Amino acid sequence: MRILGLLPYPLMALANLVLGPPVFILSLLGLRPLAYRLVELWCLLLHLVTGVRFRVEGLEHVPPDGPYVIISNHSSHLDGPTLIRALPHPVFFVIKRELARVPVWGQAVVKLGFIAIDRRDSARAHEQMKVAIAAVRAGRHVVVFPEGTRSPGDYLLPFKKGGFHLALDAQVPILPVALNRSRRLLAKGRSATRPGTVEVLIGKPIPTAGLGKEALDEILARTRSAITELRRRDPDFEG
Repeated sequence: MRILGLLPYPLMALANLVLGPPVFILSLLGLRPLAYRLVELWCLLLHLVTGVRFRVEGLEHVPPDGPYVIISNHSSHLDGPTLIRALPHPVFFVIKRELARVPVWGQAVVKLGFIAIDRRDSARAHEQMKVAIAAVRAGRHVVVFPEGTRSPGDYLLPFKKGGFHLALDAQVPILPVALNRSRRLLAKGRSATRPGTVEVLIGKPIPTAGLGKEALDEILARTRSAITELRRRDPDFEG
C-alpha cells in the first residue's frame, strides 16, 4: 500500500515539466486566465492520481465580487490544490521564497501571480508585502496560511500577523476557511498519500473596512475563532 501511495509523485513531476513552461509563457504574455486553467488542470490531475476528493460547504459566504483575503489552516501539501479547485474565484497564494525556487513550477506560479515572501530578509519581505497589497487592491483573491508552515498535528499553530496586515492595509474582508481531514490523507513528514475526502468549510466574511492597525489583534482573534469552530467539525481536531 505504501508503494501505491508513492506512485503519484513521478506522475506529478512529469506534469510539472509538461505544464510548468506553458503556465510561465502564458503568464508572461498576459494570458493569466488561461495559465490559471492549466494550474487547475494540474490540481485535478493530482487529485485523480492520489484518489483525493473534496467536499465544500459555505460557498454562499464567498463575496460575489471584489477582492478578499482567504485565511486558512494548513496541515498538508494537499491544502493548496484543494483550495484552488474548491473556491469559485481564482486564488493566488503567499508562499515562502523557497517554494518559488522549485524547478519549473515555482517560477511558473510566481509569474502567474503567486507572491513569494523572503522571511529571512525583513526589508525585502516588507517590499514584497507591498506587492501583495497592490495585488489585492487590484482585485486579486489572495490565500494566506497564517500558521506559516504545515501543522504537525491536528491542532492550530500560533497565527502570524502578515495576512491580517495585508487585509487591513488593503481594506478587504477576510474569508476564514477550514481544511479538515487533509492531514489524515497526507501528513507532514509522510511520503505516501492515502485516498479520501478533504472537507473545505467556508465561514462568514470578517470585514476590515474602516479599521486601522489598532484592530489587528481583534481581527486575528475573530478569524482564529471562526476557523477553530469550523475545525471542530473534524473528529480528529484537538482544539
